[in-house]
Amino acid sequence: MKLRRVDPKLIKVPEERVTARMTEEQQEQFDASVRTLGIDEPIRVWQVGEELILSDGLHRLVSAINAGLDRVDVLVREGTERDVLFHNLRSGHLRGKHPVSEMRKQIERATQEYHLGIEEIVVETGLTRDYVEQLLLINGLTPMCLEALDQDRIGVGMAVRLLKLKDPIQQEVALNLIFSHHWKGPQLKEYIASVLELQAAPGPQPPAGPPPPSPTVACHFCQQQFPPGKLAVVAVCPGCGGIMYEAISIANRESQRARNDGATGAVAPESGA
Repeated sequence: MKLRRVDPKLIKVPEERVTARMTEEQQEQFDASVRTLGIDEPIRVWQVGEELILSDGLHRLVSAINAGLDRVDVLVREGTERDVLFHNLRSGHLRGKHPVSEMRKQIERATQEYHLGIEEIVVETGLTRDYVEQLLLINGLTPMCLEALDQDRIGVGMAVRLLKLKDPIQQEVALNLIFSHHWKGPQLKEYIASVLELQAAPGPQPPAGPPPPSPTVACHFCQQQFPPGKLAVVAVCPGCGGIMYEAISIANRESQRARNDGATGAVAPESGA
């Protein structure tokens, strides 16, 4: 690490980074202090190739440029853009309040651009595993919920609870209930549990249709269908079985002839004519 004096305008600021927030009044006081006393603590940068890339000290850098300083002290380390990302995560998280979205985007970048796992991010940043996992999870929230998180109106824990509601509308309904009723974690947990319970309840059942027809079985001799309880099981020898088939066949022919005669109006001849 080397201490150098450089033109602040030559320091490149990454488009996405974690930056502690100041109120307007704090920023004005900070700018006045830099104009009068200069910068006490050097700005931290990484030299990546020919570029000097800011990793810590954005407020000091902006105030120095606004004050018209042509040279500022910077601590320079050689490295890569990956080094810039993780140094910014470490220093930005420790220096004060910052939008959670900035932390979330930088950690997401570490997983997607540098293909790092959660354990590696924990080692590089000093953040807890739970916090890193939660930051990666909350990407599923609606923009309104993420804005409330960035504004410190809800915490990361509440944001993770809202993720249990998969419907974006339900997420925002729950968010408004948090604001209107000043809910804390337990009240939100209870509400979400009740919503999920209602979703899991079975819906109204369709009206029952007509009952299915009762099963029937064909008679062994006449082949007509009967309920099983109406049929008898009788042991029959081959001779009796033949007689039964013949008798049933004769009865069926006579029954059919009678039906045919009735349909044509024929009259059976009288006996003895």
